[in-house]
Amino acid sequence: MERICSVTDEALKDLIELAKKAGSDTGVCPVETAFLIAEESIKMSCGKGVMCRDGLRQFYLILEDITNGRGKNEDIELLLELCSIIKECADCDLSYTCASEIEKLINDHMEDFELHIKRKSCKNLICPGCHTVHIDASKCTGSGECIKVCPADAIKGGAGLFSVIVQSKCTACNKCIEVCGAGAIKGAGAVKPQGPTEPAAVGSWGAGAGGEGGGRRRRRG
Repeated sequence: MERICSVTDEALKDLIELAKKAGSDTGVCPVETAFLIAEESIKMSCGKGVMCRDGLRQFYLILEDITNGRGKNEDIELLLELCSIIKECADCDLSYTCASEIEKLINDHMEDFELHIKRKSCKNLICPGCHTVHIDASKCTGSGECIKVCPADAIKGGAGLFSVIVQSKCTACNKCIEVCGAGAIKGAGAVKPQGPTEPAAVGSWGAGAGGEGGGRRRRRG
């Protein structure tokens, strides 16, 4: 490989280690990891080489679509073809390593990539366009922390009320999950779990409402 710049693949070291942990239901999504590798590579690229400048950008755009639920059936073939071309023609360590790692993630976790594209499903409940986020009203304490951090203004609630997520607004960024001290907010698949559609008094829904069968507000949402 004839190098045309001094940029190395050192910036990808941590992501390569992360890629080794990727898999279904491991907490490390191989599709998201491939996207992160492409994203970091673009940040570090000097842009002198065609493979590095244009090839990495194509990686980023295709993987961005897949993680956001916009993947197409031909995307995997396009990614693998791009990996092969860049590995053959790369003129820097960064682009070569990026292509090699993405190719390995696809080949090792083909089922995950296909699930993201064909079923819009992320088994690790990470990729924003391939999972949903829901609040268990029976566990919600009404702290309102989730409302404060939601960048899409997709959570309704208030003082003394359990919160609910407006699915049409939710971007599944998972920020609400991170701040919920009660563990009431969780990721789920594309099928919406049963639950209320409007906020109500804390403790008035499900198990927290008293009695073995929950409360009178237990209904189909």
